Amino acid sequence: MTSHVPSPADAAANANGDADAAADSLARARSAGDRSAEARALCDLGTELIRVGRAGEGRYLCRRAAGMAAEAGDRKTEEAALGALGHTLAELDALGERWRAALLAGGDETGFFGSPAAARSDRSYATGERPDDDPLRLTGDLVVELACGYVAVKFLGPFVESFAGKLGETLGESAVAAAGRLRLLWDRRSARRDFDVVMPGERTTLVLPEHFDDAARLAAVDLDLEADGVRGAELHWDADAGTWNPANT
Repeated sequence: MTSHVPSPADAAANANGDADAAADSLARARSAGDRSAEARALCDLGTELIRVGRAGEGRYLCRRAAGMAAEAGDRKTEEAALGALGHTLAELDALGERWRAALLAGGDETGFFGSPAAARSDRSYATGERPDDDPLRLTGDLVVELACGYVAVKFLGPFVESFAGKLGETLGESAVAAAGRLRLLWDRRSARRDFDVVMPGERTTLVLPEHFDDAARLAAVDLDLEADGVRGAELHWDADAGTWNPANT
């Protein structure tokens, strides 16, 4: 299945030098088991993504940074992460723990649509930007949730970061830029989850199985998305064969 949609904001991806540095710092902090340093790197990465227009991803990462910094007792990083979200520690301290929990739970980094087609035709899908507040979306039955880039980590965990890293190697770009090509569409009516990779001029879709186990995840990371029969296709997991296969094959 090939769909001609605009590629992600390549200009923004090219401006991601600071984000790439933050991502490197994040990897080092995780390797060292330094939670405070990990929180700082998440904050830096989120703040930079907001700056280059990937606000949904940036806000999600800043929320994670604020929660992690609070656990580590790093008030300076917590203040910086909350500041990127437009809040202050003093404000949240005054409001109490209930409001802090509500803020860190977030949710405004995803968009809701009536169908997968409606989600894929929206500007936020094409650009990876934070969905606009469009009152027209409030009509009908909104059942498809769209998460772009790093926000997909919220639903799929570290797999997204591993996938972005491998994709970046394939495309000759950073993992940060590659993550900006990823979209997760979760149809709550059918329980179908489509993991889209938006490439120049087309997209490849992995239809995630209900039990998205380690075998399926590792095979997805190892996919050659440039290969014939894979690029631009809709792929389904064959658990018996241990392979991702194009639809109708």
